[in-house]
Amino acid sequence: MRSSRSRKDGRSCTPPRITWKRRSSEANWRATASPRIPGTPGTSRRWRTDSSTTRSVEPSSNILSRSSCRWSSTSMPWRSSPTGNRRRGTAMRDIRFGTDGWRALLDSVFTDLNVTRVAEAFVRHLHSTGDAGSSVAIAYDGRRRSKHFASLFAEILSAHGHPVILASSIVPTPVLSFAVRHHGCSAGVMITASHNPPDYNGIKFKGAYGGPFMSDRTRDVEAELRATTEGKSDPALVRTIDLLPAYLAHLGTVVDMQALREFARTDSARASVMIDSMGGAGGTLLEEILAPLGWRAQTIFGTPDERFYDRLPEPIAQNLGPLLYNTAVTDALLGIATDGDADRCSIVYEDGTWMTAQENILALVWHLQVNKGWNGAVIKSASVTDKVRMLAQRRGAEVFDVSVGFKYITEVMLKEDFLFGGEESGGFGFKHHLPERDGILTGLLFCEMIAVTGRTLKEIMREVYDVVGEVHYDRIDAPYDRPDRADILPRLAAMTGGETLGGFAVQSVRTYREGTALTGVKFLLGNARWLLVRTSQTEPLVRIYAEGQKDDEVRMLLAEGKRLAGL
Repeated sequence: MRSSRSRKDGRSCTPPRITWKRRSSEANWRATASPRIPGTPGTSRRWRTDSSTTRSVEPSSNILSRSSCRWSSTSMPWRSSPTGNRRRGTAMRDIRFGTDGWRALLDSVFTDLNVTRVAEAFVRHLHSTGDAGSSVAIAYDGRRRSKHFASLFAEILSAHGHPVILASSIVPTPVLSFAVRHHGCSAGVMITASHNPPDYNGIKFKGAYGGPFMSDRTRDVEAELRATTEGKSDPALVRTIDLLPAYLAHLGTVVDMQALREFARTDSARASVMIDSMGGAGGTLLEEILAPLGWRAQTIFGTPDERFYDRLPEPIAQNLGPLLYNTAVTDALLGIATDGDADRCSIVYEDGTWMTAQENILALVWHLQVNKGWNGAVIKSASVTDKVRMLAQRRGAEVFDVSVGFKYITEVMLKEDFLFGGEESGGFGFKHHLPERDGILTGLLFCEMIAVTGRTLKEIMREVYDVVGEVHYDRIDAPYDRPDRADILPRLAAMTGGETLGGFAVQSVRTYREGTALTGVKFLLGNARWLLVRTSQTEPLVRIYAEGQKDDEVRMLLAEGKRLAGL
């Protein structure tokens, strides 16, 4: 059960050999040795922690073993051979857009031909919206061939008369989103598959406002897919620039950098942070921001790697064994992990236990309201704890509950004076920044939270829980491949209230939609108790979420959800 009092920390391992020393700069710190990755004694292999060095470490059977973490093409039985007919003639029906763009297997579906098809569909979409000839920003992550696909996309746009601002290096997705708005572009294109396995790549589209495309625009791009046309690129229209300086300058207007510096100056023994970029686009960016401020910042897996060092680049507890362990044994105040394209973030407590996304959201809302004194609406996905509502409304904030998917949060952000938007998967957006999730900014705000209060994250959460109580929440992702999956939600939506679930009366029923398609049904039971049932549009899954006041209530509600779904 996902409760703040019950977590697996995975820390019963040999301590790493880490000492801290000053650089030539008086206030610049760095570890003298990279953290060891805990594992099973008696066996060892070479583990690559950056592009230039290798270190002999012990593999962990439950953290980073190849058998549990490596995604290879041989494990995907439906992937075609690179020399097969499918690669030569992949049909356009294989290009399927999800809630956050298009992701597909490299070589078999995500190919030059299909990227060209998507790029030309994107051009036709821009023309249909009156943006013919407008500028577009393009960036890419560290996945295999991402830079190539970004250049290909830029060539196609330039062939159709669109000026292109092309990133000069690997950058996080929020850096691209900021560049779109900063440079006055009509749209942005990010080549990334986010937290998907390394054999995937993908494309995310960004609007002129610096956030994700809405569903209608994504559907329009998909509708424009057709046979490719020939054209000649115009190199004069493609300008390659460094997108980071403007983004970093902007972060300085959102985060109190002076508070971070002052905390490090007065409490240098405590101002330390462990960072895991998971081999993704976040790189050493957080370290490069914090170290000059006097923080002892150390990044593990900080060099972008095509295979993410044989991990799935999703910052959840089971993927973060090295960060959990090293945060505790180095006496760091916190650990920060970012996903494959660094738009999502996960936090680790000072004792090496994982801080759930639900706790992240509560802490961030508390910090923005209490410490920074900011006001505005709070927008949360339907699967986020209702304790957020209780906390935000104490200071008069309006709270919006929206469908799962950050684009629905963005949709409200564009209409309201917002304070914060958050989703269960670790994507958070903030006032005075972008209508977009940003893992880099999230990590900095947690450091700021500690700096301005002088408290540990555990102490901060105890104060929050004194106000709203602890979070008791869990979810189930259940396989469901029967043909009646599409009938589940309409049947549940027909329930009008008055029923009882787990001994609690249903006070109201809320529905969520993607266009006209029903995607979720939520039963509100009062006092931060609820049950949410969702069906996946792209996978044979039923997802069930529940929150209660005790773990037993959550288990009971999840069982009710399975019963209602026919599982």
